[in-house]
Amino acid sequence: MNDMRTCMVGHDDDNGWIFAIIIAVIVIAIICTVIVYGGAFIGGYHSIKNYILAFKHNVVDSNRKAVAA
Repeated sequence: MNDMRTCMVGHDDDNGWIFAIIIAVIVIAIICTVIVYGGAFIGGYHSIKNYILAFKHNVVDSNRKAVAA
């Protein structure tokens, strides 16, 4: 190369670290989303199950007619 133009081979900085930070943030956001929605699903399942069991105990089992012997 001459004095006016320098060789730029191997000196191109494309800010790859910004891309790596963006990917890391996206991965962390996906993990947090899975944790939040997974917890909501599991908690919702257990609360509905407990509601049904309580309804069965309080309404169905408590109001059965006595069997005549």
